[in-house]
Amino acid sequence: MSSTGDSLETRDYLYAVLNLPPTASQNEIRERYKALSVIFHPDKQQQHGEHTEDTVASTFLDIQKAYEVLSDPFLRQVYDRLGPDGLKQKWPAELRSRDNEEIKTILNEWEFDRRHEIVEQLLQPRGSITCAIKASSLFASGNASSPNPRNVLNRIRGIGVTTFGVRQNVTKRLGPNTTVAITGLAQSGPRSITRTLTGTLQHQLTPRFALELTAAFLKPHIIAAATTYNDNDNAVSLRTGFVPALWRTVPPFLTLSVGRRLFRHSPTQASTTWTFSPGSPVGRLELHVHSSKPFDLTLPDEYTQSSEPGEPMFDNGPGSISGFGVGIGSWSCGLILHGIESCITVNYSVFLHELALRLKTGVEIGLPGVAYSLSAKWSGKRAAFSTTAGVGNWGVFVRLELSYLRQKWTLPITLSPENDHTLAFYSIVIPSTALTLGYQFILKPRRRAQRAKYFDAARRTLKEDRSAVMREIENTILLLREPARRHMDAERAIGGLVILEAAYGPRPMDNETAGLDVDVTIPVQALVHNSQVYVSNKVPKGFYDPAPKTPKSLRVRYMFREQMHYAEIPEWMSIVLPLRGEIRPRLSFRLLTALVFFSQKRTFSRVEQREMDPKNCLPVTWHDISEGGTVSHCLSHPVTHLPHRHIA
Repeated sequence: MSSTGDSLETRDYLYAVLNLPPTASQNEIRERYKALSVIFHPDKQQQHGEHTEDTVASTFLDIQKAYEVLSDPFLRQVYDRLGPDGLKQKWPAELRSRDNEEIKTILNEWEFDRRHEIVEQLLQPRGSITCAIKASSLFASGNASSPNPRNVLNRIRGIGVTTFGVRQNVTKRLGPNTTVAITGLAQSGPRSITRTLTGTLQHQLTPRFALELTAAFLKPHIIAAATTYNDNDNAVSLRTGFVPALWRTVPPFLTLSVGRRLFRHSPTQASTTWTFSPGSPVGRLELHVHSSKPFDLTLPDEYTQSSEPGEPMFDNGPGSISGFGVGIGSWSCGLILHGIESCITVNYSVFLHELALRLKTGVEIGLPGVAYSLSAKWSGKRAAFSTTAGVGNWGVFVRLELSYLRQKWTLPITLSPENDHTLAFYSIVIPSTALTLGYQFILKPRRRAQRAKYFDAARRTLKEDRSAVMREIENTILLLREPARRHMDAERAIGGLVILEAAYGPRPMDNETAGLDVDVTIPVQALVHNSQVYVSNKVPKGFYDPAPKTPKSLRVRYMFREQMHYAEIPEWMSIVLPLRGEIRPRLSFRLLTALVFFSQKRTFSRVEQREMDPKNCLPVTWHDISEGGTVSHCLSHPVTHLPHRHIA
């Protein structure tokens, strides 16, 4: 028996409580638990006095805890792999049904993420490696500098590295409002090597006001300071810096940025940035307007979301099949005034949340010419990959980026120093084709697998759930059974609305959503009144939700006037049965006689004439029993206010 002084956080502590090795069998664990629980039961140790009560109670609880964990195969596997930290994690119930290899893989991934999270909390390391490549020789035309352009070997030899740089940043939190960061950079170019080492201290004075100090430890020594103010509608930033050795001859640089939300109920923002540097006395002025708007194509336009404007509805359960259902569209326009570098910029991007994919395009129109680019970025839990292709005054380029655990590798490739639109076209078409193939064979199957996983979990929950909610629903259906039967008997007697079958479940119906429909026949039958069912879309339907956050519909098969009908009503619409097109009012003999009489006499008052105007009437058709023919007429406008009411 282990001493009570051992820590619960020690690995294998629960085995030590039962005095068993980690290789003990379930029978050994059960027998040792029975023996120790009898010895250390509080009722068996009363003869030792009150001074031993706390020790006995603590030991008995440890024995109970050890047996609870080690007698459960799943919890024991979690404890053996992850220790006490694994027991603190809330694991999904469906994980218990997996085989040992799958559970082992999931636990290994969780342990890896946990270790990375601990390192992130301590240091928050971020690094990047940039390797710029000049590959213009591959696409160069024949000239003096390329004596044999058809020689592939010579073209390959012309490829070279123009810039190589390594950057590493480590951040440490000193307190709840203070952080310190160290950044190192080493970069080699065609003619020089640059090395810098800077330290940054950030302090959040108030929730809206922050200060930042930066100092370079290597030459040239630079000291910079920045202050920012940010609230829900406004943002102001001021940054300045100088070189201490040249502060008398070289004025400090200065950057002032002001941003503001333009409209109260819109995320549209405008910002102005002015930068002054010693090399540009006039400075650089930038004006930008940008906005973003979430979209959800899985919901109809008539459906009103409950979220605030500008808040994306990302928590949409399984999402759409294609992956294009939910995301954010963003646009920005800008004007830059800086001498011959002045230009107008326009950018648009869309982020597809379900695919974790961002697509962006941009155009820049300036005095030197026109530049445009197209980029795509996929972001996963640990890794991210992006590609950008474009053309401008600097030539045609392709940029590749790969990130893994906050470490980024960047590979900018210059394909041509000239503005070659043909080469730019192929540089955009080829990555776009690769992106299309990647979506078709990687992202789309991954999206379907995520949907299938979600519906499998919902199907298990629907099958295994025996909670108080399910029992309450079952009891409610039991209470509604007799009223529903009486309603249906009354409707059959008059040839009215008879509900034969009703199901509530996800849409669209496919293999992934099979088995998730809930039988709601009895509740719908109980709702029938005067051959009509009406439930407003402003109130909850009251049915059990088999797949939360999934678009659902009510599918009903029913008889109306001795004819079979079928209706599928989305959850965002009001439930109205029978449907408008299925109603052909049957007129009483008295009403029929009055209509024929008035149609022959044509003596109406002004009010009667207005009511019988064809513009204000509903055409109806009924069968004339006396002559066996068909008579067409119109009912006055008030009938159109009751399109779903059965007219006897």
